[in-house]
Amino acid sequence: MFRTSGLWDDSGVRVSLPQHAGAARAWPVLIVVVAVLARLVLVILKGPQAHFADTFEYDAAARSLLAGHGIGGGIPRAPLYPAFMALGYSIFGVGNFPALRMLQLLPGVGAVLLTLGIGARLGGPTTGLLAGAAAALAPTLVYTSSMLYPTVVYTFIMVAIVALALRAARTSGLGAGAALGGLIALAWFTDQIVAVPVAAVLAWVALAPSRPGPRPARPPALAALLAVAVALCLIVPVARYQRRAHATPAFFLPKAEFVLYIARHDSSTVGGHAIRDTSREFVPLSARAFLSREAGLLAQRPGAYLHDYIYEFVHFFDPYPDRIQTVNRFTGTGARRLVAIYFLPVLLLAIGGLCFGAGRARERALLAIVPLATAATYALFFTQTRYRIPTEPLLLVLAALGLERIVRAAADAKARRRGPAAAAAPM
Repeated sequence: MFRTSGLWDDSGVRVSLPQHAGAARAWPVLIVVVAVLARLVLVILKGPQAHFADTFEYDAAARSLLAGHGIGGGIPRAPLYPAFMALGYSIFGVGNFPALRMLQLLPGVGAVLLTLGIGARLGGPTTGLLAGAAAALAPTLVYTSSMLYPTVVYTFIMVAIVALALRAARTSGLGAGAALGGLIALAWFTDQIVAVPVAAVLAWVALAPSRPGPRPARPPALAALLAVAVALCLIVPVARYQRRAHATPAFFLPKAEFVLYIARHDSSTVGGHAIRDTSREFVPLSARAFLSREAGLLAQRPGAYLHDYIYEFVHFFDPYPDRIQTVNRFTGTGARRLVAIYFLPVLLLAIGGLCFGAGRARERALLAIVPLATAATYALFFTQTRYRIPTEPLLLVLAALGLERIVRAAADAKARRRGPAAAAAPM
């Protein structure tokens, strides 16, 4: 009737808790069902329309891939999501947006399951169920699962990278390291901003302590090095092909540069920036030239540059979604307020989970490192809610740990108050 479920305590020792076998299997299944249904409702409501202009750039890239021309040099987009769209078009027909949204249920629900797994790994079954249920119903994760944009694919890959990093650090396994490298390459082909958070993840793995045991353990740094090697073996050939076939840079910065140009140029749209761009036309630069220009601005106007950077870094975690140019029934005031109501307690609870949650402090820190490194990178350009969404499952795990700590502290306080009263009660 009962079985034991393995988990890890603060010291890394494997312990067992009794669980009802049927309930242990039923809850994850229920979470998956809820996640699918919530996303299906939005798929049906959206129908065959595309609600964001960027979708048409990815659509053009996907059609170009299907025609055998690759991604044209005039489309400043990373290749993985166009390839994902092309796969959907090859199965369901070109331009079949509803079917493509259905296909996106796979990475969308996959991210929910990974969130559940990471929560269970760090804090036990209850943490996993709390985090998984929150991910199943999180408005931002539900919405982006049906959004014809790379966010859902990028979210799944990012959460999978963290899950494999946790495994690689604990086991020092070369298989986990190789798989981690493959995921890093996929993330690079989705959004190259991932380079900074991935570097932070790899450093975290490399600095992990070796496992104690009677025989010398393989150092986790070896798994990190293998991940780098595998990622480069996959990235370099694609980058060389892109440069040779379309004369485009290996690093896809033009779109991010354009967004930064708008942020500095159009004060009526974003505001808040101390550095203004008065040029009349946008001219994309190479990665080296762009970084050189930004370094020059930092040297010449450090106060203004740091003001803009900190402003964007803080804005990354703003609960209320703004800077949304597309107006439709899915981006109205009500939807934005719903996101703010959801994310504000998540952010506060995540801080508590990071500082006081169960599990290893080092592993909790990884869940915070990825959002912070992502924010630090986007702050160089421009921050929006959709850039934060791929890191939200990690914040949900921390929030689950924080909520558990609060509930446990309240229960302990209640037990302490009852203790003296129970002892003083007449027999």
